[in-house]
Amino acid sequence: MTFDFTPQQQALADRTRAAAASIGESVAHAIDSLGAIAEDVSQALRTHALTGVFRDGALNAAIVLEELAAVSAGLGAHVGLSSALDGAESDVATPMPLAGLRSSESLMTRAEAAGAAVKAKARLAAAAISLGVGRAAIEHAVASMKKAGVKPGPDEYAPHWAFADGATEMAAARMLTYDAAQRLDRQEDADAAVTRAHIFAANAAARAVDAAVKVEGPWGYAKGGLLERLSRDARTLQVILR
Repeated sequence: MTFDFTPQQQALADRTRAAAASIGESVAHAIDSLGAIAEDVSQALRTHALTGVFRDGALNAAIVLEELAAVSAGLGAHVGLSSALDGAESDVATPMPLAGLRSSESLMTRAEAAGAAVKAKARLAAAAISLGVGRAAIEHAVASMKKAGVKPGPDEYAPHWAFADGATEMAAARMLTYDAAQRLDRQEDADAAVTRAHIFAANAAARAVDAAVKVEGPWGYAKGGLLERLSRDARTLQVILR
């Protein structure tokens, strides 16, 4: 199964990646630690037309959310869940505490209590966010190995297979997510496809983060570090919206 972006989709991915990069890692850590999205970040998303992502279709939403989550899963979840809800009514409930995806606690609680249509979009959002988390972990592992001067080949101390398998699983998760998104856009019965994409992508992201920690070593678990945040995000993605 292969998938090629249209020129418009590629432009959307490039535009979102540039916007996410401009937000930066420091803002991602601030979102995670404070559990809130700063107004200037929200304004930047509105300026780049990256808020109501599901209004332009589920596939476009998946493209945008992966790019945002590769920088900040919390930001991706905030955008994705807000757009999935898009004014939908749901029972009022006390927000559930989340170890990861910070800033999305209230939105997640509303999505959990929402109807089937909203929940399908929310699960697709979770799958797309998982893609961003897994990709960020793999890119971090590759960068760490390059910085350490590790060369391709067998190496029992920094085994390449540790994240090669993770990269393969993330590629498979991406195809499942795109397939589920296309089914939603075609207004087919997509519940099984969306659920499958969510579960597979979340599990793949968690394994990719674990692989990155193996490559990074014990300091990969350092409090406040990228992998520590990605680990919490990945574990959260595995248990939400069941």
